[in-house]
Amino acid sequence: MLAEKSLSAPNSPRNSLYKRHRMSLPISRAYVNPYFSSREETGVMLAKLIKYYARNPDTVVLSIKPTATALAHEIAKELELPLDLFLVSSFQFDGMTVGAITDKSDQPLLKEQIIRGCDIPKETINDLIAKERIALETLKKECCPLNLPLPNSENATLILCTDGIQSGQNARNAIAILKKILGYRGKIVLVAGIMGSDAQKMFMKETEDAIAVLCPQVVGTVASWYDDTRVLTNEEVRQIMSQARDLSKNI
Repeated sequence: MLAEKSLSAPNSPRNSLYKRHRMSLPISRAYVNPYFSSREETGVMLAKLIKYYARNPDTVVLSIKPTATALAHEIAKELELPLDLFLVSSFQFDGMTVGAITDKSDQPLLKEQIIRGCDIPKETINDLIAKERIALETLKKECCPLNLPLPNSENATLILCTDGIQSGQNARNAIAILKKILGYRGKIVLVAGIMGSDAQKMFMKETEDAIAVLCPQVVGTVASWYDDTRVLTNEEVRQIMSQARDLSKNI
């Protein structure tokens, strides 16, 4: 069941203008019905929680994975903000994430401590990066992000959107790339339909705010929270990006 809603201090974006919903669920969700009907519905719900940012200057909505683009598009429409797709791809070695890349920079984000601890050869890392770069460039051609310039003043805000967070690895890599690789200096707000309560606490330390419609103790699979389990095709993502281009012209 839904627990009591929490509010933040006055005069802060973390205030009564939007409320973070928390819930406590049993370990097993085998017989729990999906909470959300679709990603689009979830985007509208999230937009209501972050209406503080509506029409804010130097604010951009970014979908941090292609399958969450429909959710991010609803947020951008509701808040009248520009939308783009922020492509980040992680790569692994023996099941461990050792780095990530973005289409916005040639410089990779490397987990140096893991690489040194596992004594992974530089040649191996370079091969992993090269393969991931090819896959990312293919995805970029198929999804056609707008490549909007990132606002980079201290007053800027990036709203990073995803449908759900389990381990949070992809979101953490996106945040790290923005700060360490791209030199972003503004605020970052992470929003998701579903986010584990422990993950939310972690991201509250790394961002301006971490907001979700639901924050259960156990997430399981993100897809299990959605009645509509259909995954967006790259063609559908490209169509949403085309609509986002028209939206940006009218803002």
